[in-house]
Amino acid sequence: MWRRIIPVRLGLTILGVEIISNNDVIDPTSPTAQKLAERANLHIQNETGWDRLKAIFETDEFNSISPELDNVLSAGTGGLLVGMFIGGIPASKIEYDDFISRNKAATFENHFEAKSKLQFSVTKAMAQGGWRVGWRLALFTGAFTFFTTAVSTYRNKTSVFEYSAGGLLAGSMYKLPMGPKAMISGGLAGAAMGTVAGVVTVGIMKLSGTTAEDLRYWKKGWKEAANREVMAENPQRKEALGKLGTAHDFELAMKASLQNTNKENHENEDSNKDLNGQNALPIKSVTSSS
Repeated sequence: MWRRIIPVRLGLTILGVEIISNNDVIDPTSPTAQKLAERANLHIQNETGWDRLKAIFETDEFNSISPELDNVLSAGTGGLLVGMFIGGIPASKIEYDDFISRNKAATFENHFEAKSKLQFSVTKAMAQGGWRVGWRLALFTGAFTFFTTAVSTYRNKTSVFEYSAGGLLAGSMYKLPMGPKAMISGGLAGAAMGTVAGVVTVGIMKLSGTTAEDLRYWKKGWKEAANREVMAENPQRKEALGKLGTAHDFELAMKASLQNTNKENHENEDSNKDLNGQNALPIKSVTSSS
């Protein structure tokens, strides 16, 4: 009964025990499922590490980036936002205290001018402090995600090694402007943090019975299925397109209706001109005879 109320799309498996069964399972004995499985296995077996690595930088027919690069951009954007928050809040508080201590003996025309200058100084300090931390954290998170994804995609397997190597490279790149010694210390710190992140991530995958390879192919399969659903003409097209597609279709319908209305108006005007011309002919003949 609860399956009808709560639609379960994905199952949950812990330590090999199925806690929540998948409600959207295709019969594996069907000819279609067997054919798709054979095709997928053949494609996976013929793939090389460089093929998978080059596929990361390829775009599809809609000029959309790959899910791997999308994850890298998402990680970098998230790091930038978190860094702006972490660096901006303390910098604004420090600037607030410094502004008050600097302008104890200063005179302003009115309290509005003082508040305006205080607000400007605090906002400027928040932006500078946030950017100072944000771009570094964005670089680290983006580089860590990219290196981890690239190594994992090339090896076609996921382990703690990828996260340690990604943290090592990202930490070294983070400390690159500070010299070789800073690069070594940054690389060791990044490797330690990457190892911790790898242990947690791989542990969660082991508990859920999922691998990164499955997630990578699932993402590509979900994306292709979504594109097919949008392009196909079926009753679910409106739901797949969403509000933007519905508005676009409505706008096209309005334009078509407007064109039909204008065409009908032109036809009515032409018919009225013809009627007026026919009515005017007898009048001209009468006047000429008179």
